[in-house]
Amino acid sequence: MRRVVVMTAILCSILSLTAAGVCVADPWYIHTLDTAAPDGYAYPCLALDASGRPRISYYDATNHDLKYAACNGSGWEIDTVDSAGDVGKETSLALDASGYPHISYLDDTNHDLKYAAWNGSTWSIQTVDATGYVGYYPSLALDSSGYPHVSYFDWSNWRLKYAAWNGASWTIRTVSTSGDLLWTSSLALDTGDYPHISYQYNGWFGEPYSGFLKYAVWNGSSWDIYTPRTGGFHMYIDDGICLVLDRSDHPHISNFDPDGYSIFYMASDGIGWSGWRVASEWRAPGGRFMALDDTDYPHLGVRSLNRDRGGYDLKYTAWNGTNWDTQIVDGVGDVALYTPLALDADGYPHMSYYEQTNGELKYATARPPPQASHDLPASGYSMISLPLTPSSATVHDVLCDDLGHGNYYMWRWDGGRYYTVPTTTPGCQATTLSAQEGYWVLAPGATLDIDVGGSLPHPNQRIPLQTGWNIVPAPYEATMDSLQVDNAGDVRSLADAQAAGWVAATFFGSHDGTGTYSRLTINRTPPDKLSFWHGYWVAAAVGCWLIVPQPSGGAAATAIRAAEPTPVPPTWTFDIHAASGGSTDSITIAAADGASDAFDGFALDKPKPPAAPGEGRLRMVLVPDAAAVGRGYPSPPAFATSSSMTAGGLATEAKSTAQQTTDYHFILTGGVKGEPVTLSWPHLSRLSRDRVAILTDRDTGKRTFMRSRARYEFAAPGADGSRHLGVTVKPAQQAGTLITGFSAVPLRGGRGAELAFSLSADASVDISLLNVAGRLVGRVRQGVSADAGTHAVTWSGRSLSDTPLPNGLYLCVLKAKTPDGRQASAVRRIMLAR
Repeated sequence: MRRVVVMTAILCSILSLTAAGVCVADPWYIHTLDTAAPDGYAYPCLALDASGRPRISYYDATNHDLKYAACNGSGWEIDTVDSAGDVGKETSLALDASGYPHISYLDDTNHDLKYAAWNGSTWSIQTVDATGYVGYYPSLALDSSGYPHVSYFDWSNWRLKYAAWNGASWTIRTVSTSGDLLWTSSLALDTGDYPHISYQYNGWFGEPYSGFLKYAVWNGSSWDIYTPRTGGFHMYIDDGICLVLDRSDHPHISNFDPDGYSIFYMASDGIGWSGWRVASEWRAPGGRFMALDDTDYPHLGVRSLNRDRGGYDLKYTAWNGTNWDTQIVDGVGDVALYTPLALDADGYPHMSYYEQTNGELKYATARPPPQASHDLPASGYSMISLPLTPSSATVHDVLCDDLGHGNYYMWRWDGGRYYTVPTTTPGCQATTLSAQEGYWVLAPGATLDIDVGGSLPHPNQRIPLQTGWNIVPAPYEATMDSLQVDNAGDVRSLADAQAAGWVAATFFGSHDGTGTYSRLTINRTPPDKLSFWHGYWVAAAVGCWLIVPQPSGGAAATAIRAAEPTPVPPTWTFDIHAASGGSTDSITIAAADGASDAFDGFALDKPKPPAAPGEGRLRMVLVPDAAAVGRGYPSPPAFATSSSMTAGGLATEAKSTAQQTTDYHFILTGGVKGEPVTLSWPHLSRLSRDRVAILTDRDTGKRTFMRSRARYEFAAPGADGSRHLGVTVKPAQQAGTLITGFSAVPLRGGRGAELAFSLSADASVDISLLNVAGRLVGRVRQGVSADAGTHAVTWSGRSLSDTPLPNGLYLCVLKAKTPDGRQASAVRRIMLAR
């Protein structure tokens, strides 16, 4: 039974206010982006992509670099954007329609305004303004065309400036009048792409409350500048200011009021201004610390003085239409300035901040991690993957709710062998679980209920492939034809990557509870697909990346089509199946133009994935001819340790159609020792009638004409043994006399007779003895395969019950049947006389 995957977040509980006006905090999930550094990190700016994934720009104060962090679902990818001097202070971040980041920031070495944009492969960096000491307190916004606009402070001239990119160059305007002293600004663009800027204006030095709040709007030809008033007085500010436009393009401004260390929020309805004092002893951080929800209610991220411990807490407050609901997000460390806030599409808040106590850059969200559940059979082996990166990635947290510690078995594949999970094996990272790996699981005697909470994988999940076999996960319900492969920056579709010899286009999935495999290909209509919770074997000839795009992302259309010719399909092919108890396996032999006895690449020869862990499992692999030396050629290793595609054997082997006679060699291992194994070939009719197939048991020498018999049986070799077999395919003999000679010479004393016969073609032979009444009384051979040529055999003169036959006349009947169905018979008389 399989349960439906639940990927939606649970709505937070309703906030309940305490007497002090601080609500009981819902859980906040806090992550560390960048670890402790001597001088820490500063000026983080946060934005969310279309999937709600956080992206953060920030300043590395230890290395004096601009950095950018992106959550990919499995962790944080951190990039150094600019390291030319002391760069990256006062960052401002925005994402375009493709989710690509754009960052404005200060070059403190040259006192310039700089701008960086990601184009999909590299960072493009420009110096926007280098006249004097410029670029302080920048605020960035993107217009409807994705072009950047930046407001910033010109320290040399004490002016507020505004720069806009038109697709070819920057246009720079002065917003403030001459002589103004400015400290901070916040920029927003309205639906007409006109800029709105709130900023601090210092008119007189030494005067109390000299920092007035100003608001500037571009009317198409000039700047309209206002001094918002609420309650009959000017609003004055220190260093925290944030402007957001609502759905009607009306401004909402939050700022820090040094009178009582308060946060003040004000909004305009297009006619006048209204204002609220949010709380005292709060500090407004720099940057974008305010966002509006879909009802245009404000949400703020602030820092608040905690007098009990002498540090600053990180808080989140939201207007509910009547009151401000407030939560403590982080009350452990000392939170520094700059705590940007953003709301996702469902209204959940996300924040970023620098925590001074431990010197770490952190990210917090109130959005609960997605949850997912899955049931596996009560017994047997299953190859699984996780659709989420677990919040708590230990094996016990994911599995032990049902099974308890130690009452399960789990393996991961790494470097050509299995490791148990968890493990203490040196060099094997296997104590935690990841959404980028697949695993084998055995839960004896109990249905395994997997419950995992965590983060969704990256929209275009990149899974590393090592040379050889890999167990890959299914982060999405993805069809095989949508998969891509990245080999050192060369991105191709899965089919073209196969044609180039990078990877196999055939994946192997496991059936839950059985440990057996089914093949997935892109050649079916519709193509096979990867499914949630399942793991899949895929072979790679080079180290590369498998890209699994979101189903709705259309990423397959971006793959670069290769020019390699389509391989010629096999001329003929058929399977050989093995069954013993509940275990089965199969191999495929084929012939194709251009094939060889060596490995011909993934289009023709398909490596065999490693067997599931555990005992009693049948496994058949085709082996290279170079290893087939008589009966003593080696068995494949239990786990392939070589990067060679043939080291662990092949599931499918194609050889040249130019050869008259083609030999295939395969090995069977496993099964319960001594139990019967049955080989069968139900689709032999696919082999053309002008060719015959002969199965040879190389350990006993017994041969079976595969058109004459439907199966072959022997005892399973067990986990430590092997059975060596082969198939020979060759042209059928031309029509003619099949039995060219047959003689029967009695032996003295009535001890039987010496029989000799010649065959013009390979055939299955029966030799029996009849009395003069035509009754069967003895048998010499039954269903014995014989090559073309002369053969000699002795009849012992004994009956079917192994007793001596009496003296008299007997008829010796020889019957022969070729693999292509031709039959012949011959009769000779034998006189027994004792």
